[in-house]
Amino acid sequence: MRVHASGSGPAVLWLHGYTMDSSTWRDLWALLPGRRHVGVDLPGHGGSGPMWPGTTLPDLAAEIAAVARAEGAHDVVALSFGSLAGIQLAVDAPDVVRRLVVAAPTIAGAPSEPGTAPRYRELMALRRAGADGAALADVWMSSPPDIFRGTQAHPRLRASLRTVIARHGWDELRTGAMAAFHRHTHTDEALGAIRADTLVLVGDAEMPTFAANADRLGGLVPRCRVVEMADAGHLCLIERPEAAARLIRSHLERSRADAQA
Repeated sequence: MRVHASGSGPAVLWLHGYTMDSSTWRDLWALLPGRRHVGVDLPGHGGSGPMWPGTTLPDLAAEIAAVARAEGAHDVVALSFGSLAGIQLAVDAPDVVRRLVVAAPTIAGAPSEPGTAPRYRELMALRRAGADGAALADVWMSSPPDIFRGTQAHPRLRASLRTVIARHGWDELRTGAMAAFHRHTHTDEALGAIRADTLVLVGDAEMPTFAANADRLGGLVPRCRVVEMADAGHLCLIERPEAAARLIRSHLERSRADAQA
């Protein structure tokens, strides 16, 4: 996996959303000085190699854990699809993840948001027909599901995301490489065993499925707070970077201070 690092200080590992890459964190990183920000391009995204069919969620978490250990990162921030991996990382590698922030939380085995399956079928058909990246990006960023609805209030962000998504390879639509991820299940027992000090962020205009995921994490993860972000949708961290930076900084510094007390 391609790793991008910026800044100096205690390391924070960042896991991006589906069809995005580490470049989507730049605004947030600039608002969080005094940290070494380590962005991982997930397989099949950005500068990383392909997402191989048959790769399981624990396989992916093990790869990320190796990066975290190499970078000395014990703080993890994850968004949407990235939170799927971040949660698995916290389950499988409690020695690595001491502080966890998940936004737009995605729980393996939880119901999909209505409209998601038809959208994937449309994307697969377009990919088979030879549609270019820009056309696929426009379809993916339309509703339903309302993944990108919140970006409509932020034209610069929306344009930037479209550029990133338009260069996504979409090979997983052809190979079915994400199927193994969807076969995994985060059980209540697994979520309840997470030891990381956890902050769950959810936009006040989040889709119902993900709001329910936030409530579930809040009820199961022992050291967990759920915070609703005002005027934010699914991509709350990058829709409202200033507010997100304040919440992330407070969580990481507070939990670090508690651990040292």
